[in-house]
Amino acid sequence: MAIVALGMPGQFTAWGFEALGLLLQTVNPGFEHRWIDRFDSCEQGLSATALVCSQFPSRSLRDAVLAQQMPIVAFTTSGAAAVCHQLEHHQGSVLEAVRTVGASVALLTDCLQRRRALILDTSDRLEPRQLLGAMARHLGVVLPGDVLEPLLASIGPLPPHSSGARPLSESEEAIVTLVLENAVAHLHDPGVPLKSIWPHRVFFAGDRPDEEAPLVADATGGSRVLYYGPYLHLSAGRWSAKLTLGFTKEAIGLPLKVSAFGPNLLGEARMRPRREGIFAAQFSFSVAEPEHPVEFHIRTEEGAIEGRVALGQVELTHSAAAQGVM
Repeated sequence: MAIVALGMPGQFTAWGFEALGLLLQTVNPGFEHRWIDRFDSCEQGLSATALVCSQFPSRSLRDAVLAQQMPIVAFTTSGAAAVCHQLEHHQGSVLEAVRTVGASVALLTDCLQRRRALILDTSDRLEPRQLLGAMARHLGVVLPGDVLEPLLASIGPLPPHSSGARPLSESEEAIVTLVLENAVAHLHDPGVPLKSIWPHRVFFAGDRPDEEAPLVADATGGSRVLYYGPYLHLSAGRWSAKLTLGFTKEAIGLPLKVSAFGPNLLGEARMRPRREGIFAAQFSFSVAEPEHPVEFHIRTEEGAIEGRVALGQVELTHSAAAQGVM
């Protein structure tokens, strides 16, 4: 039977994939690596001697795991550590790194739900010998005593917990925590409610495309999108979105429409403030294609002579698996 190795982007996952591959080749030299990305298909089946590795497991791989009851070993770390790894090894902004890590976490969540998996995390602080033993026990592999030491020598030491990447600023770390850390905690404990909070800083300004959205947007002018983005990933299932919005006195009665896309229209809601102040707008939608990012549009539906609208945050809570998704 094929064995599946999953992991968040990072040095620990790279070490774990290599270590697991060497372990399996020790007991069966015929084991070979196969890499699966988010859009790859497993329809032609997987070899019984395949070690399938993925940081972004596809729906096809998820279905194959369920149908064949393949054993899973997963390697995880904190959201901040994974983001720092992305910044160190790939060009791009903190938001782009958060998107990449968030895509991995969303797809791992879908693949690990209701599966018997061994999840190993950097916070466990286990030594290579302990990690190797945990993997062997989970897979029912018996290691002869004369191969253990050479195997450990081949695997080598664990990567350092801290890398040379620049540290996150306080505001950047806050974004990583809000967007990712609850979802990472849910990976380890399904009893932790699956949530993600998207602060206004991860959205873009409708009047200045590709620029970070301000907290307060001027609604003066014709009907248009005031905020859009942030192109982050959510795991499959039913989600409730709670938007914190503010309106000045001049914006009373201004109709707004909030839409979620991913990639097609997922859901939308309309609201018309009756007084100035800060209010919550809620609506629900289902994600059936978690490999695609989710985009929100917050737009005025009529022109305005004056008035301002504020977006504080969008709080997303996973409520239940969408019918036919899981």
